[in-house]
Amino acid sequence: MIKRFMAAVLGLLLVGALAPASAQTGPVDVVRGTAERVLEQLRTDPARYQDDKVLFGLVREVVFPHLDRERTAQWVLGANWRKATPAQRAQFVEEFSELLLRTYGTALRQYDSEVLNFLPVHAPEGANRVTVRTEIIRPNGPKVSVDYLLTNRSGEWKVYDVIIENVSLVVTYRSEYAAIIQRDGIDGLLKQLADRNRSLKS
Repeated sequence: MIKRFMAAVLGLLLVGALAPASAQTGPVDVVRGTAERVLEQLRTDPARYQDDKVLFGLVREVVFPHLDRERTAQWVLGANWRKATPAQRAQFVEEFSELLLRTYGTALRQYDSEVLNFLPVHAPEGANRVTVRTEIIRPNGPKVSVDYLLTNRSGEWKVYDVIIENVSLVVTYRSEYAAIIQRDGIDGLLKQLADRNRSLKS
């Protein structure tokens, strides 16, 4: 259940969490600025995003440049990343990114007037990793805590994990994929991801 809930909100929040590089200053500005811009688009023109091409194009164009996808993929595989060949690593980053693209895009369609509330951020000056804490205020439900973990990569803040109600995206996928690798090996995991992505495209 928690994983389905994570999928339902991750797309909305990560698309709302990332700003174009030209607009980036601090990590909170990255989260806040584009959250307002993207949520406004969803409110004013929801029908436009019923088109998969438009919806997934938004995710790919706005979100992906600001996700640290390789670092996230590396942490998701954990110790298995070191065991993987360079070709397997590259394929995993590609297939995992494609899965996130469609998970995020599909989750956007579930937007229902949620509001983001930003909590105070406590980080030492010059820190290159920061957690931006937020709450989702839902029209008909309890508040949901969402923490964005960002790292400063060459002057650009990028998201590498999201924690919803104390459940980490990275840890959730790591547990699932470790079990698959133990049973079927890394190639078995890659095949499952590729098959799942093909089924989502059909």
